[in-house]
Amino acid sequence: MSAGPLKRRFRRAAEQIIIRVAPLTHLIPERLRHGVRDGLLKITGISKGKTPRRPPLPFEPGRDPAGINLFGFFKAQNGLAQGLKLYARAIEEAGICHRFLNTDFLYWLPQNDTDWDEKLSGKAEFAVNVVHINPDQWVEACNNFPIETFDGRYNIGVWLWELETIPASWCDQLKYVDELWAPSTFIAEALRRITDKPVIFMPYGIEAPTEEGLSRADFGLPEDAFLALIMFDSNSYASRKNPAGAIEAFLRAFGPEDAGAKLVIKVNHPKEEDLKAIRRAMGDESRYILIDETLSKRRLNRLISLCDVFVSLHRAEGFGLVMGEAMALGVPVVATDWSANVDFMPHDVACMVDASLIPVDGSYQFDDGSQRWADPDLDQAAGYLRKLRGDPAWAKELGLKGQAFIHGSFSVANTAERMKQRLAAILETASDGKGQDE
Repeated sequence: MSAGPLKRRFRRAAEQIIIRVAPLTHLIPERLRHGVRDGLLKITGISKGKTPRRPPLPFEPGRDPAGINLFGFFKAQNGLAQGLKLYARAIEEAGICHRFLNTDFLYWLPQNDTDWDEKLSGKAEFAVNVVHINPDQWVEACNNFPIETFDGRYNIGVWLWELETIPASWCDQLKYVDELWAPSTFIAEALRRITDKPVIFMPYGIEAPTEEGLSRADFGLPEDAFLALIMFDSNSYASRKNPAGAIEAFLRAFGPEDAGAKLVIKVNHPKEEDLKAIRRAMGDESRYILIDETLSKRRLNRLISLCDVFVSLHRAEGFGLVMGEAMALGVPVVATDWSANVDFMPHDVACMVDASLIPVDGSYQFDDGSQRWADPDLDQAAGYLRKLRGDPAWAKELGLKGQAFIHGSFSVANTAERMKQRLAAILETASDGKGQDE
């Protein structure tokens, strides 16, 4: 046997071994794990780490079977991973032939979600690749797969961004994709300003299954209090989620003598500086409940459903999934009236808070001095909180309206139909569409 076929056979065998061994490397300390896995990939020639490779060879219609290979953080539990899994649900709902491929290259990112393990594959087989990875991690993620994985296939990038202007450094990755999908019109508009390639609005289909049978007591929550919930992740940018604004709005809404209203603060991957900031801002520990343990998605959704209102006074969102999930659960939402969440939050189904636009001023990644984001009206937000507490009938009606809107317009079935239509169009021609909303 010549060297070429032997090398390809060795690589295929090595790929399968690594696919099975990779999850076990999470038993190794973080930095050592990263080195072990990266070393294995480089030995086989599968990965070149952060070294850019050539762009994929052009799409060859008809070469591969119709279907989608979906890449992303299936085993992680951050926002990017949740969006990926909603796309996966839509692909399943649509009956599209598929392979789901996990990306595991960030040594610091926990990969503990086992819900999708039985559905993961090690090899792409279909004509269309959908890569749910942002451009700043694109090269390292795709380098975990042979370049042939992307050659001759129609490659779609799903890029999430929260501000009006796409970072200039992201433009380098456009040569690796044939089109882009955007889960919000906010992102779609930003992407269309940097490329002539098709940009397709492909919203997440929102669903929020819960772990039934749990009560407030299971989370250490008082049964008879009015509970306002906020959430953020210390591994992300707290400055963008603006928990300080939500805390201040709560304090303005309910004075220190009001023991019947409490703020529930759910923090993922808590950092000590963020916890100290919460303690300073809230003062009296009896006024809030801090939950910093990692919860399964169903358990987290149950927590949301047990609260009286979800509050997001964010400065910017690329989608705002937790707001949509709260609405799907029938929980009223108080939210900033700016950025991606306005797609699924018309004013008659949520408490939308006015905001002025201010400079980001270096408080977020990739800011070049020109970016803006929202400064929500905290007094208006406080007024909504007081009204929701004082008028339970109105609060219930608002929650039901929000729930009906999500189920009617942002369901998994709706996204599934969009995907079916787009896949059919792609397979008809290699350059379908002008990137306009469908």
